[in-house]
Amino acid sequence: MKIGILTYHSEINYGCTLQAYAMQEAYKELGHDPIIINRFITPDNGLLLGPFARKGLLGIIKNIVLSILGVGTYSMCLRVIKTLKFHHKYLHKTSYSFYDWKDAPKHLGLDLISVGSDQIWNANLYSPVPYLLKDVDPAIPGISYAASIGMPKLADKYLQDYIDGFARFKAISVREKQGVELIEGLGYNVTQVVDPTLLVDPTIWEKFKSQKHYKRKRLLCYTLAENLLDLLPVLEVFGKKNDCDVILFPDRFERWAGLNQKGLKQMYLLKKRLSQSSVKVYISAAIEDFMREISAATWIVTNSYHAMMFSIIYRKNVRIIVPTDPVRKGMHARMQEFEGSIIEGPLMQDNIESALASFENNEEVTYNEGMLKQKVQFSRNWLIKQLNTISNGKNR
Repeated sequence: MKIGILTYHSEINYGCTLQAYAMQEAYKELGHDPIIINRFITPDNGLLLGPFARKGLLGIIKNIVLSILGVGTYSMCLRVIKTLKFHHKYLHKTSYSFYDWKDAPKHLGLDLISVGSDQIWNANLYSPVPYLLKDVDPAIPGISYAASIGMPKLADKYLQDYIDGFARFKAISVREKQGVELIEGLGYNVTQVVDPTLLVDPTIWEKFKSQKHYKRKRLLCYTLAENLLDLLPVLEVFGKKNDCDVILFPDRFERWAGLNQKGLKQMYLLKKRLSQSSVKVYISAAIEDFMREISAATWIVTNSYHAMMFSIIYRKNVRIIVPTDPVRKGMHARMQEFEGSIIEGPLMQDNIESALASFENNEEVTYNEGMLKQKVQFSRNWLIKQLNTISNGKNR
């Protein structure tokens, strides 16, 4: 079948792109013809284009000024270029692109739409409506694979949209127990499955592994919506105390304080602070850099779901910290359920200090290989069953 994947792919976030790639490859492994529906998450596609979303001559001038006098803009431009190259190389996307479904082609050329994975139904991020197939030709069946709500309760504002939307799906699967409870509460059947990064043949991730052997131990810190300057002192102390390399990947980082003397001085001091730090702050890191550093790390501390997924894939000693951002705190439950199931040991930590202390105490996490294999096989069987049911219905 020609399967259109509708997900958060149009994002500079590492996990968004990698889960889309994994979903695409999983469908290929099952003998289907997948294509990613090139829907933008925002009207200007700014989540993927970053500084390049600033249009026209004024946008070009602004980027030049910010690249020279600000902090992070030039590195973010590099990261966008690297991400677009990854998309071009690895993602098979529709020739058409749009933000509003009303601007999509009338004939999509698809036998099935697969919604997910990622937090496409999280109303605290963006509207879930485009991912509930409201404006899609009802003749095209839909399923969800490992979709995520990422909220403790469904948003009242979109409750009717959820109710009507879920009725549109031939089969619903989510990646978190919390999502199962919320959707079952509306009276729909739903199944919990693994993230596509775990579903796909793990050998596809081998090509992204680090080929270099490091003599010194390495700590990788990757956080979303955390203050980089708050993290630096803690990481610097850990690196010095443990004689190790520390790499910090900020999610996004652009700073500008104005063209006045005070603002320019502030930018100068910030540049100096970052350049003199013993921590390698990698603002321009490509997706390949992200994967390489995870595979090479001795320890990983993060609040990112997909950093945890790739820690599982590469069997790393990882710690998950509670986000300080209120929206991300609401997503934290999606990772808590891994502790004591697939991952044994001190996975969940209250903050970065307790996570680093756990490493210093030589604590390790271990992986329940049997349970992981069982969950992956269950998820694969569920997906095959749904695809066969839909395919057989079309061929009658």
